[in-house]
Amino acid sequence: MSPLPPVRSHSSSLEGKLGKSTEEKERKSIQAAVESYYALPGVPDEELESVELQDFFDENGVIAPDSPKNWGLVASLRKPLSRSKPSLEKHGSLSTRQQLLNSQNSLEYARKRAEYQRKATSEFQNTTNTAAVDIQRLRHLFCVFQPLGYVPAGPVFKKHLANVYMEDAATLNREEVDLEEQNLTTKGPGSAMNNDQRSLLHQVFKKSIIKVTGKGGRTALMYRWTWFRFLIHCKLIGPDDSWDRKIPEETRVPWSLAVKIFKLFQEPNSEPPALSFSGWANALQATIRARGMYTTGPEVIEAIFATFMPRAQAQLGISDDDARRHQRDSRASLASSRAGSRAMSRSMSRSNSQSMSRSMSRSMSRSMSRSMSRSMSKGGAGGPRNTSRSTSRALSFFSTGGSTTGEDSDEGETDDGKLPLIWQLNLAEQQICEPECLQLLHEYAALLEVLFRHYATNPPAPGEHFSRQSTEVVVSEEMFTQLLKEMRFFPDFVQQYSLKKHCNATEARYGIEEGLCFAAFVETMCRICFCFLNIYGNSAQQSAPSKYKMLWVLALLESRLPRHFRKARSSEEPDEPMDEVQPQGPDSLWHKRDEDFDISMCWNQDIILWPTMDKNAKALPMVFSAFGAASTNMESEIDRALSMLRR
Repeated sequence: MSPLPPVRSHSSSLEGKLGKSTEEKERKSIQAAVESYYALPGVPDEELESVELQDFFDENGVIAPDSPKNWGLVASLRKPLSRSKPSLEKHGSLSTRQQLLNSQNSLEYARKRAEYQRKATSEFQNTTNTAAVDIQRLRHLFCVFQPLGYVPAGPVFKKHLANVYMEDAATLNREEVDLEEQNLTTKGPGSAMNNDQRSLLHQVFKKSIIKVTGKGGRTALMYRWTWFRFLIHCKLIGPDDSWDRKIPEETRVPWSLAVKIFKLFQEPNSEPPALSFSGWANALQATIRARGMYTTGPEVIEAIFATFMPRAQAQLGISDDDARRHQRDSRASLASSRAGSRAMSRSMSRSNSQSMSRSMSRSMSRSMSRSMSRSMSKGGAGGPRNTSRSTSRALSFFSTGGSTTGEDSDEGETDDGKLPLIWQLNLAEQQICEPECLQLLHEYAALLEVLFRHYATNPPAPGEHFSRQSTEVVVSEEMFTQLLKEMRFFPDFVQQYSLKKHCNATEARYGIEEGLCFAAFVETMCRICFCFLNIYGNSAQQSAPSKYKMLWVLALLESRLPRHFRKARSSEEPDEPMDEVQPQGPDSLWHKRDEDFDISMCWNQDIILWPTMDKNAKALPMVFSAFGAASTNMESEIDRALSMLRR
């Protein structure tokens, strides 16, 4: 056997240490083990100082080739075996307290390690989700931007898609926003209204909704676009510096504050966002209290019906007599429905009790008649159902939910039955006047100005500034039609009859007979596109927010910009074009925008579509044909077709 590797020499021997530190019996046993070790063949005669377990293995943990077979016996001479140096302790166990501390430390370490692993996994998942493509959302966007064929991928464009509403892109401190919202809901107590005031308020609420709702449509909720149009009717929209803050009747709130108030009182889980009658009334009071000119509840109620509500009545064509007549009709309908329901329940209970008394006991017949009368009064077949429906309509007048469903359209507006209808024109105009759409129009007004200048009959000189509200520079109807043809909007999105209807509506509003000024040009273009999306668009386009529809308009205008004027001429090089508006690339529309514009800071008169918001939509349903005959309604068209068949 090969000898052990050389051992370090020390002054004291192992036997001497053991003799001093152990008992006699234990010392003798260890001494016998040492002697037996020295007696083994191959063991050197030198005095052994210490042998460690790691001396028998190499760096890789493999036993050395020159290690003796009894290396375990030699290593076990040390006591205890688990320690690297001799110890005076009698046993190697830990105290109970130390064991408890070790357990607690181990558990805490395991908890921290698990928390770290969860955090790392979450960060990795978020990074992966950010880099990954949401296929379902991408499909939705492809449907929204049909027939574009692709979704614009500019970084600014993606930001517009992420921030659908104005409150999504708010840069204010969240704590300040929460404090402001709390002040809007708690500032000043409410005040009760009498029946006449509530009747007038409900009439205005109903009339505002009916103007953008088809026959038989739902009129129980006021959508977001109608809320802004109502505030415009009441003259409650305007920047902070548009009034002197001394006259309460001139109170104005900016668009951003009107957005916050709507969000506070909107119906939960409503898509698109909407207000019920009670939420609308509370939002109106919060708007009037927002600037601190009206504090108490009676002051707010008096301001509503003395100052602001008459303005909306004038725009909607509602008089106080109409409101009182509406209240009398509602009371009469409620009384008649109650009387009919009682008479029907009594007759049904009597007939049922007489027929059932022969085979059933008197108590059973009474219970059956009561159940039958209740079911019929709640809405059975035939007449009782109609009676209960009228009852629910009358009761809904005084309920917190507001209006009813299935109301007829506005009686004062006539239509010819051809698309787009009057209420569809009104709906498109209200949607293009939402604050997000107005913000987009002003940010990317460069493209619209390039189009307008190119097709104007008397365009301004290159570099010359022209007022956007001016009516001197116009685009004729022939040139406007040529624009629609070159951009393939005609006849894909609008046809001859509907185009004439749009142009008549715009000319009636602006009073221009020879063409379209810049504001009228933008309004007509946007109204044509919004009507197409609302009527003929797919399900994703019809239900898309107004901001998505405006992005659709801008993206399609940019992608279909005619090649012969995609590049505008500069003043320095009149014969050489320069890149100004391009569908793709670094010169894309999404990289050329007015980033400093803020719709909440813009004066009302400077908004491009302010004439659209400030005046009623009086679309002309009469369109003259080539023979000079007027097609006033669908009945005349049917009569003409029948007369041709008879011939």
